[in-house]
Amino acid sequence: MKEKISISGLHYFQEALPFGCWAPARQKRKKTLKRLCRRYQKEINLVLAATAIGLMFLAGIWAFLVELSALCFH
Repeated sequence: MKEKISISGLHYFQEALPFGCWAPARQKRKKTLKRLCRRYQKEINLVLAATAIGLMFLAGIWAFLVELSALCFH
C-alpha cells in the first residue's frame, strides 16, 4: 500500500509501515551495546585507568616544566 507523504512541502510516495516497526531494532542495538560493555568491562576499566594515570603524568611534567621555566627566566 502506498501513501502520499508531505515533508516540508515535498510530496513523495512511500510504503506505509506500521507504527513501532523500528522499535525492536533500536532495542536490539541497545541490548547489544550493553552486552558488549559487560563483556569487555575489565578492558574498558583498564584503558580508562591507564588514560587517567597517563594524563596525570603529563600534567606533572607540564607543571614541572612551567616551574623550571619560571625559575630559569625570572
